Amino acid sequence: MDEIKKNKKVIILCGLLILVTVVVYIVTYVNKNLNNDNTEDYKFLKKYSSNEFIPVYITEEDIAKKYLNEYKNNMLFNKEEAYNNLNKEYRETKFGSYDKYLEYLNKFTSIGTATMEVDKYSINYINGKKVFNIYDKTGNQYIIKENYIMDFEVYLDENTVIIK
Repeated sequence: MDEIKKNKKVIILCGLLILVTVVVYIVTYVNKNLNNDNTEDYKFLKKYSSNEFIPVYITEEDIAKKYLNEYKNNMLFNKEEAYNNLNKEYRETKFGSYDKYLEYLNKFTSIGTATMEVDKYSINYINGKKVFNIYDKTGNQYIIKENYIMDFEVYLDENTVIIK
């Protein structure tokens, strides 16, 4: 007992040293596992280096939503761009002029833009181009033909012209 009292400081110091060693080991082990590329749950904690490629996975539904939202925003805030988003042959056949398209938009935006969210969609390929056939929550149809990424043409129905 006397030896314990004499070596009290040494025993406490050894105990602290063991405790610090265990804490350092645990922190190192956890950090090693967090930086492991196989750990999908902690990918956001990974320290990315500069110019490292970070994959982004975009589904077809995300693309359909993006195109419909782009057209919706143009209908509300940039009507001329919305008119230009329409396929040239389609807009000339369906509306004839920009003024008639504005009349259509005034009627439609008063009742329809709040529900312009993708309810269901399908994808077809016409002449090597991806064509999204989108229905919103009220059943309105939007056919969006993708020429290139974010370069698309809109048809508001499939009966006015043949989609080429």
